[in-house]
Amino acid sequence: MKQLNTDWFLEGTLDFEYKKYILLAYLQQVSREFAEVRLYPSFSDLIFHFNNLNQFRENKQQLFSRFPTHISKEEFRKLRLQHEPEVQDSDDLIEIDSIIDYALPAMQQRLKEGKEIYTYIDEHLNIEPIGITPLHKKEGYVMLRVNPLRTVKVYEYRISFFENTDANYHGISLNYLDSFTYSLANTYESKKLELIRHHTKMPNPATWLLYTMHPIPEEASLLPVAKRKMLAFLK
Repeated sequence: MKQLNTDWFLEGTLDFEYKKYILLAYLQQVSREFAEVRLYPSFSDLIFHFNNLNQFRENKQQLFSRFPTHISKEEFRKLRLQHEPEVQDSDDLIEIDSIIDYALPAMQQRLKEGKEIYTYIDEHLNIEPIGITPLHKKEGYVMLRVNPLRTVKVYEYRISFFENTDANYHGISLNYLDSFTYSLANTYESKKLELIRHHTKMPNPATWLLYTMHPIPEEASLLPVAKRKMLAFLK
């Protein structure tokens, strides 16, 4: 999928029709991805551009609010304190405002579609513990199964904590280990025992089964949603 540049609404020719063409081409690509239930990277990219436009608009308003104001002659005659800014929008800024006014609701509609897909996947993705769950849950194993397939993918997971000046965050990483075919002789519990034998660094690992009855693209949708669901579940 072709990405939209960060400053697409500012760079090059500031023409409303031209920018509208660029935006619609991008949103058509997003819609095609969503139609195939492929959320990422389209969904996160769309969120970024939507927030970026809102942030630009907010920063512009704050900048203009810092400019000095004066009392207009007409209002002075009427003895009213009606203030108006000494700095007016240029033609370029007016064109940019028109582009943003068009882009935000168009993006918001696609964001609504993306959120609906995300919610659908989240609601149809189940988490169950395999065996006894230890108190330490920051690392362990995840078994992922997409029914009706019998293939189960095994991942090692690890929850990390990091902070910056604004807030603290938790992240989760998944490292693919192995796959196996589920059967009465090859169960989730027996696979967990095998993992314990081969990976002695975790003698009693937290192990989870994630499964869904619906065929969902793993890399583009299922795994990103599963990570967020796991974080919320384990916290």
